[in-house]
Amino acid sequence: MRISTGIDGLDYILRGGLFPGRTYLVHGEPGTGKTTLGLHFLAAGEAGLLITFGQSAEHIRADATSLGLKIGQITMLDLTPPPELFSEVQTYDIFSPAEVEREPISQQIGKSIEELTPQRIFIDSFEHFGNLGADAFHRRRLAQSFFRFATRRGGTLIIGSEDGECARDVDGVIELEFSHDGRSIRVTKFRGSDFYAGYHPMRLTGTGVKIFLSAV
Repeated sequence: MRISTGIDGLDYILRGGLFPGRTYLVHGEPGTGKTTLGLHFLAAGEAGLLITFGQSAEHIRADATSLGLKIGQITMLDLTPPPELFSEVQTYDIFSPAEVEREPISQQIGKSIEELTPQRIFIDSFEHFGNLGADAFHRRRLAQSFFRFATRRGGTLIIGSEDGECARDVDGVIELEFSHDGRSIRVTKFRGSDFYAGYHPMRLTGTGVKIFLSAV
């Protein structure tokens, strides 16, 4: 059984789509289309959850509307810093900021997933989640634990990130690139299935992501 990514060309590259109940990384520099790909994924389903550490939920909804992607049924958990935080003075005499913020953020994410039981979850700017770990070891353990928690009821998780630190712990990796030659997409890891390897041309249009398959 497969589920659609919401992008025909990507489904073709993956020979039918994603496996439900797995975790996938969309990796790329800023501006390569990670958020837009995640919106396609959410719009292709019904019960979905978007967790954002980067752009505000308001901006993401506006972007989706401009692309014609219908995400009105999607619940958004906005974990971006509020404006008031800039004027507040906080000191951390004993614990680091990551240790102070990890528990409330984890509780909010856990509560949302437990209450909604979303079938599709997309996290925008997952590298911010990783920063909740005190060091590399704890960051990896935190990520591994979260992946299992988020998918244990059959939900499919896509995380968008500028770094590839968690690539070894996910079930698939989708790389987005933008250079003077244009945009491209390629799959570098996909557990449980073959896929069409190599770079495939990609465009970000007024209606979202368009993929033009290279010779396969």
